[in-house]
Parts: sequence; C-alpha cells; structure tokens
Amino acid sequence: MPIDQKDPSRYPNLMMVGRDFFKVAGIRIVRGRGFGQQDTATSPSVAVINEATARKFFGNSDPIGRRFKDDEDEKHVKHYRTIIGICGDTLYNSVRQPAGPIHFDLYVDKKEFRGATFMVRSTRRPEALAEEMRKIVHNLDVDIPLTQVRTQRQQIDANLQQERLFATLTSGFGLLALLLAMVGIYGIMAYTVTQRTNEIGIRLALGAQRNTVRSMVLREAVWLCVLGVAVGLAAVLAAVKLVKSMLYGLEARDPASLIATAAILLTVALVAAWIPATRASRVEPMDALRHE
Repeated sequence: MPIDQKDPSRYPNLMMVGRDFFKVAGIRIVRGRGFGQQDTATSPSVAVINEATARKFFGNSDPIGRRFKDDEDEKHVKHYRTIIGICGDTLYNSVRQPAGPIHFDLYVDKKEFRGATFMVRSTRRPEALAEEMRKIVHNLDVDIPLTQVRTQRQQIDANLQQERLFATLTSGFGLLALLLAMVGIYGIMAYTVTQRTNEIGIRLALGAQRNTVRSMVLREAVWLCVLGVAVGLAAVLAAVKLVKSMLYGLEARDPASLIATAAILLTVALVAAWIPATRASRVEPMDALRHE
C-alpha cells in the first residue's frame, strides 16, 4: 500500500477498535475475517480495510495477506500490518460525505491513546442502560469521565442538526408560499370570472354545457400554473450549485422531487380555481345579460 507522509490524502484514515467492533456495529465482513481472540498485543499486527481502501490502493488485486507500513518506533524500526479482511463501506466522521478509505487496527496494539468511545448494543431502554454504565465506570475508577452518552440515532440527529433546521425553515416558507399562491390563483380566477360574466352567460344561452364552462376556467388556471412552474424549474436549474450545497441525501436535479413539486403545484391550482369555475358554471344566462 503506497504511503506518502507529505500527502495525507493518499493514506487511508485510521480507526482503533476492539475485537467485537464489526459485530456490535453491524458492519459486514465482505472477504477474509474480522478480529478474533488470536489477535493480541503480542501477536503479529493485523488490520481490516474497507472496500474503498481496497478499490483505491489495490484495484482488482486481492489485498488479503498483503502488508503495509504502519509506523516507526523511536529507533526508526518499521512496523508492518497484515490485511486479514475487508469490510463494507460505512460513514464515520461525517454523514454528508461518501465513505472514504479507512483501515481498522486493534486498540491493544497501540501504546497510548487519549480517549475511547464505547459502543453498546442492547434491547434495553437507553436511559436505563446509560445509568447502569455510569455506575460501572464509577466503580472501576471514580476519576474516569463518561461523557456524551447517546444513542446512535441521537448522534446522527446531532450531526444533521443544521440540515434539519434548514429543512424546517424552508418547509415553513414553502408552505407559506404555497398558501399565497393558492390565494393568488383564487383571486385572479374569481376576478376573471366576474369580468367575463356576460361572455359566460352568452355561451350558456347559445347552448354551451355548464361542465364545458367549468373546464374552460380550470384549463386557464392550469395554464397559468404551468407557466409559473416552468419559470420556477428554470430558476432551480440555474441555481443548482447553490441548492446542491444545502441538500443532504438529495440531488438538486432529482427528477422525482421536481415532478412531485410540479404535481403539487398543479393540484393546488386546480383546488384554488375550483370555486370560481363552479361559480361560473352556475351563472344564469338571463341574469348575466341583465347584468350587462
């Protein structure tokens, strides 16, 4: 595995874990094996890499059994690790970025480390389990702090707090804009029907069906909405770079989202125009002509 100390991006990230990490975290071993009881502080150093590391550094060749330089001690003696397994790609430091190259080492191989994160899988309530864990740690050593006790879901929610706040605000503004659009379409179509009362009366007097009149008004509302949707989609596609930076797990040009948005706007336009269209279909020809 090529290692360039001057270019850290060429070196996979490191995670120090325990023997049961993959089982507890639910990460599958794609090839080879995970850590076992035979892997100790005195046994040959081993490592498990993820699929991203295998693709980047080994291509189509099999990395199982290959070795890479891990570190040098104070006497500049090189230490090597043997790859014993490949695990599936998962997200670690950030849920916003795709999984990058990473290799897993046993923490018992390291001479020192500043802190540790313990992962517990249980069917018990998180609150009760956290309290019991605090008591266990306190009984082992009262000077060991136990901080940031949270479930995995709480951890993910904390990492996505900014995105959730942005989504809440934009959803609120979106609903407000949708309501204003509905009121606007209703007002325009109601005004149009009032201005065309005489025309509608003449159409009905000449034999036009009331359903035809209703469809005429609804069709005009739909065309008005289609024009607005076209302008909106053009604006979204023009600002795709800005929008993309604010999205998580969604593409700015996602066809499903754009189609769903257009369908919602068309539905709102039909609902807003339904009352004026129904009112137009109920116009009595004599009253309309008398009104003129």
